Amino acid sequence: MADETGGRKTGLTRLLRYGSAGEDVLAVKRRLFELGCYSPHITQLKTNAFGADTRAAVRVFQAQNGLETDGVVGPLTYGALFPEAEADAPPLERTAISPNIGDAAAALILPALERAGAVRRGIVFDALQFAFDAEVARDYPVSLYIRGGNLYNTDLTPNVITLARISSGAKRQPEYYDGGRREMMERAVLENPDITGADCSGGVVGLLRHAGVVAAGFDLSADGFHAKADIRHIPSAELAPGDLLHKSGHVGLYAGGGYAAEWMGGAYGCQLTKLAARRGWNFVKQKTDRFGAWTGYLHPTWY
Repeated sequence: MADETGGRKTGLTRLLRYGSAGEDVLAVKRRLFELGCYSPHITQLKTNAFGADTRAAVRVFQAQNGLETDGVVGPLTYGALFPEAEADAPPLERTAISPNIGDAAAALILPALERAGAVRRGIVFDALQFAFDAEVARDYPVSLYIRGGNLYNTDLTPNVITLARISSGAKRQPEYYDGGRREMMERAVLENPDITGADCSGGVVGLLRHAGVVAAGFDLSADGFHAKADIRHIPSAELAPGDLLHKSGHVGLYAGGGYAAEWMGGAYGCQLTKLAARRGWNFVKQKTDRFGAWTGYLHPTWY
């Protein structure tokens, strides 16, 4: 799996909020203390726990800097706390994107990720490791399309697909496994026993869970993303890596550079597709299929 910071030495890799713990929390606490945002009666500065006094200090800092005073350290708050972090970070290298993505796509995606925040970069790097790029020949998908599956479970472990899972799914929903799809999936599992699987919304849900920008139990349908109040609808020209793409009954993740990662269907698994002309490699029929254009462009406000 690609490192969530894309190999960078600094940067926010998750949202920090009440209850979080770790060295990143301790770094934030020390910076807040240096800036005089804590109560003079602080007693927990030496621990790596994000407690009530840290939340209050974050809110003081946010108010001083014209930010939303939610007490959560997200990309905007982190950037204001550590403006030197991005300036000191080295440029992203080709190795930041997993080798299942070809050089042509990587050359366009990397510059877009350079301009994105660390959380968005982490989500995209995570997504790309599961996507099939037609430039890099493979016999099977990198990640399968499994109806009703989430890419990461509620304990944040990958959703690994087994032959038993495929057999169970085929019995419950045979329409998603017919026409040679089941056989292709079974061969993929035999080829890679660690292969993951999800459906379109489960892929996006899993990525957001894994990034820590939503709760581990968060779940939402493709059309639910489109209708959710705290997801802003934007024109395609405003898309940034980590934004979402929607058409009726389907959702994907914008990777940047005109590319998307999407769990397309049983014959396709997760694919890297072009925003302007959606095409998917059909692993059952061994041909490229055309798909309709995205109709909605969504900007989550959680990161």
